[in-house]
Amino acid sequence: MSLRFFDFKALLNLVNVPHPTLKRMSVYTPTGSDLDSTTLAGAFVEVVRKLNEAEKTRNAANSSQAPKNNVAMSANFDTNSYDIAVTLPISESANTSGGIVSVPTDYLGGSYSAFVPGTGTAKSTTLQGATLEIAQKLSAAELAVTPETDRPTNIQVDISLETRIATITAQIPFTPSFGSAGEITLTALDYV
Repeated sequence: MSLRFFDFKALLNLVNVPHPTLKRMSVYTPTGSDLDSTTLAGAFVEVVRKLNEAEKTRNAANSSQAPKNNVAMSANFDTNSYDIAVTLPISESANTSGGIVSVPTDYLGGSYSAFVPGTGTAKSTTLQGATLEIAQKLSAAELAVTPETDRPTNIQVDISLETRIATITAQIPFTPSFGSAGEITLTALDYV
């Protein structure tokens, strides 16, 4: 007689079913914020989309000025993933412990960049700050996956102190669904 063992929690993770005692690394709490998503992947896609719309609104209102196009976002139906590229200008300073603090600059201006963080996961008060903050949290959640061979690499965050640019690239998986009126909804998957 042989016994076969399998990892029940890993199986539930694979099929994206919540387990009552398995704490997911990608929980996002939107309490009182401008976001509605409850996963880091969903919150990242949502905040990038809001930043993209803010750029469009700012560009339309300031047609005599150079456009701000720091966000590229598309949905790829061949891979069922959002393809995202964000370039954020940053400023840096040293904190009281001597550590480097990088903060995205408000390249859109005031009302276009406003973000209400609420009392949940995000603490930034600009869309640019929330985008970088949530991207870093999603990247950290990916890096926390063990074993390393199971670790996803769907998001990359690079901060250059030389160029003062933060670059975010991501391929976030989504599930498409169809509504009764023919509308298509793309829901970011909680892949971490």
